[in-house]
Amino acid sequence: MRDPTRPQPPTRARVGLLAGGLALVVAGVAVLAFVLASAAGLVGRDDPPAMADPGTPPTTAPGASAGSEPATVAYRLEPATGAARTVRLEVAADPAARARGLMGRRQVPEGTGMVFLYPADVAEAYWMKNTLVPLSIAFVAADGRVVSVAEMTPCKADPCPSYPPAGPYRYAVELAAGSFGEAGIGPGAKVVPVDPAALPEPA
Repeated sequence: MRDPTRPQPPTRARVGLLAGGLALVVAGVAVLAFVLASAAGLVGRDDPPAMADPGTPPTTAPGASAGSEPATVAYRLEPATGAARTVRLEVAADPAARARGLMGRRQVPEGTGMVFLYPADVAEAYWMKNTLVPLSIAFVAADGRVVSVAEMTPCKADPCPSYPPAGPYRYAVELAAGSFGEAGIGPGAKVVPVDPAALPEPA
């Protein structure tokens, strides 16, 4: 027979009610805290998180906007006779970017290409290893005068043939095949940046 004077252990029903009540209290406190924090502007803001500046990638020109498309700079093709043309070029200003160039590209749209900047005059030859589309290259002196032009074709051989310049040059410009001939650009013509200040310092 149960002793009515002794405290009895709580039944399962009572434990369940107590646990449920406690859970409701905790949930109510959490909701209240969220409402207060929202009112104070600590949560629920739409501002994006701050990001550290990752630095300028080798092919990004200073002042160019970031996005899915590569940053470009404008260059003018100035033939000895005839109208000048403007093209948009990606910038390769360090050894890794210059070595990578336009490898793997399945197309180079008309009026676009790449400029390879060097810190001093060089006489390096170019080749087309792992390059999928034919290209035209102009080797250009520091004053913008074209030293020589060559037409380069994709290469699957090993080793690939090289395309040397006719003399020292400070930068090289690659466009879609035939572009320099169509623009009247050959030795003695000029290929110059529209805004030299927009170019990165080459390494």
